[in-house]
Amino acid sequence: MANTKKSYKKITISRLLAPIISSRDVVTILEKTIEKTNIKLVDLDFSDVKFISRSAAHALLLMRERLQAKKDISFINTNEDVANMLRVVAANRIIPKKQKPEFNPKRININSFFKEVLT
Repeated sequence: MANTKKSYKKITISRLLAPIISSRDVVTILEKTIEKTNIKLVDLDFSDVKFISRSAAHALLLMRERLQAKKDISFINTNEDVANMLRVVAANRIIPKKQKPEFNPKRININSFFKEVLT
C-alpha cells in the first residue's frame, strides 16, 4: 500500500483567522499554528479572504522570513486585491528608503552681512 501521508500542510486562512485580515496581531495566531506542524511545506490558502491590510501583509511577510529556515511557506489562491497588497508591501521592503539629507547648519554672525553691503 502506498504512503498516503501528506508531505505538506494546507492552512485555510479565512477559517483560521477571518475573511478580512486587518491587524498584524492575527499573524501571531497563524505563526503558532505553522510552528506546531512538523511538516516543512506549508500552503497558506487565501481563498475566501477578501482583504488584507498593509500592516497585516507586512507582518505576514516578516513571519514568512522568520520561518524560512524551518518551513517552506507558499501563498495560494489569493484574489487580486490580496495579491497586489502582498506585492506592494514586498516591493517596499526591497527598495531602500531614501535617507533624509543631513541638516548641518552653520552659525553666521548677522553683522557679517552688513559689512559686505557697506563695503
